Amino acid sequence: MGNFMQGGLPPLPGAGPDFASIALNMLFAVLWSLVAAIGFAGAIAIGFRFLSILTPGLNEWEELRKGNMAVGLMWASFTIGVALVVYVVLNK
Repeated sequence: MGNFMQGGLPPLPGAGPDFASIALNMLFAVLWSLVAAIGFAGAIAIGFRFLSILTPGLNEWEELRKGNMAVGLMWASFTIGVALVVYVVLNK
């Protein structure tokens, strides 16, 4: 461990950083963020439509306006579940 700390890291190959490669990676990161945001928004919309079909006699928005904590917790847990599924799918 002592030799590693005293000697430092080896120099990078080439003359310096490749700014074109860095810019391209930044562009890909922004595009991937947009794809993830669109995928998440679509999945949430489809998921809430499906949840509304599963609860035919319940008006979730009206219950939330009344302050029904159970409906709020159900929506929050459902949103987290859909977000985890979207994350796993987009991360493959």
